[in-house]
Amino acid sequence: MNFCGLSGRRREYEWIRRNMVKSNSMNNKRITLGGFAGAGKSTIGKILAKELGFEFISIGNFSRTFAKEKYNMEINDFQDLCKKDKILDKQIDEKFQLECNSKNKIVADYRLGFHFVENAFHVFLKISDQIAFERIQNADRKEENTTAEGIRRRNEEMKNRFIDKYGIDFTDERNFDLVINTDEQTPEEIVKLIINHFKKTNNQYE
Repeated sequence: MNFCGLSGRRREYEWIRRNMVKSNSMNNKRITLGGFAGAGKSTIGKILAKELGFEFISIGNFSRTFAKEKYNMEINDFQDLCKKDKILDKQIDEKFQLECNSKNKIVADYRLGFHFVENAFHVFLKISDQIAFERIQNADRKEENTTAEGIRRRNEEMKNRFIDKYGIDFTDERNFDLVINTDEQTPEEIVKLIINHFKKTNNQYE
């Protein structure tokens, strides 16, 4: 693990290499972004995809489209339905897994990507509950009227839900190739870090 000290409060990032059999990251052309609510997965993913010339795909966008086309429902109502219908919830994951694994040169905003997306470089984005709350408030995401404690509960509920459904912990940093604390870094700084480590582990990248 490496720690970077930058100006201001300490900016920490942790470099975690998994063995070649597990990650197969030397041959990947896919990047997955997991992490906590408010960590900036979508914002970072879009910038990262543009910089690399990759396609950006998101489980959130995929779910919204599926909900509208198949059920004529908005995403909040559809998520409530998924909580009650575990088969439907699993169906979304299975369809998005196929979407990810059928494509190359993608950046996927997908918390379970480390488990389901093959031959990929997996990144985990950390953030404190308070900073996540402030970012959501500043982004004026009115549909996410919450508090720092609400964000903590949301992350804990997601963790327990995935453990119950798949037996995997999306917060276990050992599952990822790169772990970044996003509290004090801009999306552009984070993208540079990801690209730097992605290139180091992928000798096929051009």
